[in-house]
Amino acid sequence: MIITETIIESLYYILQKIGEADKIKLVKLIYLADKYHLIRYGRTITNDDYYAMEYGPVGTTLKDVLSYDSSNISEHEKKYFSELIERKEAYTFQAKKDVNISFDMLSETDKEALNFVIEHFGNINSKQLSEYTHQYPEWNQYKDLFENNLTRRERIETIELLSTIKDDPLASGIPEDHLKESEKILTGNFD
Repeated sequence: MIITETIIESLYYILQKIGEADKIKLVKLIYLADKYHLIRYGRTITNDDYYAMEYGPVGTTLKDVLSYDSSNISEHEKKYFSELIERKEAYTFQAKKDVNISFDMLSETDKEALNFVIEHFGNINSKQLSEYTHQYPEWNQYKDLFENNLTRRERIETIELLSTIKDDPLASGIPEDHLKESEKILTGNFD
């Protein structure tokens, strides 16, 4: 089940550490944190539904939150978002100052994944992050469709987020059999 407050706290956690960021950068950082956590622990942080879109993989609830989509997020969720995050420009956000938050929705491993992504990708701009995420098979399999304007979005199954690329920092030090264990946790198939 997607808990929007977890997504909001993840955004705030990132923004608190890197300062302001635009929508594309935030979407990519959360995607990479979800991949990191799934590879290591068998679940994503956000439990969001992902789609391949022109600029890379996008979590749909995350996109709704950052777009302030009233049809898909509740008044409570909008209020929680505005208590923690302010929109500087149409698509640029920053963490509000002097907010007292305990991050109840984030586990220690969630924070580990977010910290890893901040450390490894936090200084990379949106365009570079978008290009980087295009390397992953869950997006790259649709590259021709996007380049030929044959689709606007394609569903990515969560299991596809277990993919890695050459020299992937998200999977650094993770043996192949660990990925199989993460897949078993994700699917519930322990046979």
